[in-house]
Amino acid sequence: MRKFDDSAQLLLLAAFAIGSTLVISTIMMSNIIYASNMASESTSDISNYEISNIAQMADEATRAAYYNATNNRTVPINESVFTQYMDSYATEASALYAFQGYSFSFDNSTLSDAYFTENGLYEGNPEWVLVKNISQTNKFMIDLTNTSKLGDAANAYEVRAINQSGTSIWFMKVYNDSSNITITVPGQTYSKTGSNIYLNITGNEINGGASDFNFSASTASDIYKLKFMNSSNAMGYYEISGGLADGNLFVEERYKVVNATINIASSNNKINVSIPITVP
Repeated sequence: MRKFDDSAQLLLLAAFAIGSTLVISTIMMSNIIYASNMASESTSDISNYEISNIAQMADEATRAAYYNATNNRTVPINESVFTQYMDSYATEASALYAFQGYSFSFDNSTLSDAYFTENGLYEGNPEWVLVKNISQTNKFMIDLTNTSKLGDAANAYEVRAINQSGTSIWFMKVYNDSSNITITVPGQTYSKTGSNIYLNITGNEINGGASDFNFSASTASDIYKLKFMNSSNAMGYYEISGGLADGNLFVEERYKVVNATINIASSNNKINVSIPITVP
C-alpha cells in the first residue's frame, strides 16, 4: 500500500475521486437505487455512486493512516499518529464536499481488535471463505488475542480446508471448555490455558511449543479453499499467504478494525452510513 504523507496528497486523492464520481452520478441519476441500509429523506440528489466513492476514500485513508502509524508495520501502532492522520482526512474531505454544496462529517472510531467474521465486527457474517483456489499455503497463523470470546464445544470456532469437490480435507476447532482452551485437529487434541493463544499452523507450533497440525500433509494434493465457521466466537489476528492454482501469489491478513460513521447531506437529502474497515 502506498503511503500518503500529508494533507495535500489527501486533498488530491479526494478531489480526483469526487470529480470522477460526480460525472458518473450525473449521467446515471435517473437509474439510481439506494442501498437498503441507507436512510434517505425527500428527493435524492446524492447517488449511491457517491456513497460508494466515500466508502472507498475512507478505506484508503484508514489503511494509509495505519501504515503511517506503524512505520510500515515495523513498530507497534502509534494511536496519536493514526488519529491525527484521520482527522486531517476528515478536514480535507469536508472542505471538498462543502465546495460541491454538501455537508460532510466523518466520525472515525478507534482501532479495535477484530473478530474473525467477514467484516471484523461481532455481528458480521460468521461463516465465510477467506481464500479460494489455493494450491499451496506457505504461512498460516492465527493469534487469538482474547480467548474469553471463545464459545463452548457446541459453538467452537472452526477453520476448514475444503477441496473442489466440496469435501473437507482438514479442520481445526478451538473452544473454551470452562477450564482450558481446547484445540482439535485431525488426529490431535491440545489443551492450553491463557488469555492469548498463538497458533502457527504451517509451522506446527502453539505458543512457540511444538505441535502437529497436520495441515500441509492434509492439503498437499488438492486445490482448496479456507473457510471460517462460528467466527464471531473468536477475536484476534490472522495471516495466510501462499500460491493460487492460477500461479498467482496471495496474502490475506487482518489485525484491527475501525467502525467509521459517515454523514453527508444536501438541501434535499441526508444519508448516514456505518462502514467497518479492517487493517492492514
